[in-house]
Amino acid sequence: AADGVRTELVDRDDPRLGRVGVPEDRAAAQAWASFTKALVVTVPAELDAPAPTTVTVEGQGGLGYAHVLVVAEHHSRGIVVLDHRGSATVSANVEIDVEDGADLTVVSIQDWADDAVHLSAQRAVVGRDAKLRHVVVSLGGDVVRISPTASFSGPGGEVELVGLYFADAGQHLEHRLFVDHAVPHCKSRALYKGALQGDKA
Repeated sequence: AADGVRTELVDRDDPRLGRVGVPEDRAAAQAWASFTKALVVTVPAELDAPAPTTVTVEGQGGLGYAHVLVVAEHHSRGIVVLDHRGSATVSANVEIDVEDGADLTVVSIQDWADDAVHLSAQRAVVGRDAKLRHVVVSLGGDVVRISPTASFSGPGGEVELVGLYFADAGQHLEHRLFVDHAVPHCKSRALYKGALQGDKA
């Protein structure tokens, strides 16, 4: 963790979990029902974190479920990197809570081994005059599906969704984006670029 950023491993009954939103598909619902501990990363109010905070997920085979909550408290600024590597079958939920006036960047890197399967629902709520940059880089894995979704809880919010992917032969890399503009005077921008190489990429 960067200086000043808090990380905690909490039980599934922690009241902070689930406030960003409920699971929206079967894989996310299974992950929600099956995780036992969750990682909470908090950028405290008013903090301008001096460096990124990196969460490394190292798959060592088998089936796993994960839950991560990233909170940028009001008027804070920070970068959180989720770095996925190794070999595993993983279904995960990532909650991103960007409070009023905060500026948060979340980077999700999928650099798995060739046999890995990774399904991840990454849901964000962006507060009044807050900004979220969500970056996805998908390179490794057999099947990878990342579903970034964002909504707003106050006017003046901004969301930028950017992604980069490179699929080799036989790889299935999928990204499902959705932004809910139910709150007025908010804006979003989405840009994903990628390349395919080889049979059935």
